[in-house]
Amino acid sequence: MAELKNITMPKWGLSMTTGTVTGWRVGVGDTVTEGAPALDVATEKIEGEVESPVSGVVRRIVAVEDDELPVGALLAVVSDEEVSDAEIDAHIAAFQASFVPPGQ
Repeated sequence: MAELKNITMPKWGLSMTTGTVTGWRVGVGDTVTEGAPALDVATEKIEGEVESPVSGVVRRIVAVEDDELPVGALLAVVSDEEVSDAEIDAHIAAFQASFVPPGQ
């Protein structure tokens, strides 16, 4: 079974609790490499690019532009092409069901 990997909302400072997606630099089906810019995020204090923490094919973008999400929230799923859509759906559902935002 191929590994499913997550791109999540980063924490850029001690006081950061949420970030807003301001745009994607990759799309579904694109190959992304670790360290390459994947999306742009704005916080109360700064705006910047989020580098992909993983390499693979972007299989699902979960967060759309203008979504304000807590640190650690799922933004996208990256995997090999042979992973089924059903496996990705189950992965996202499991992540969302178990995710607890920081401080809660």
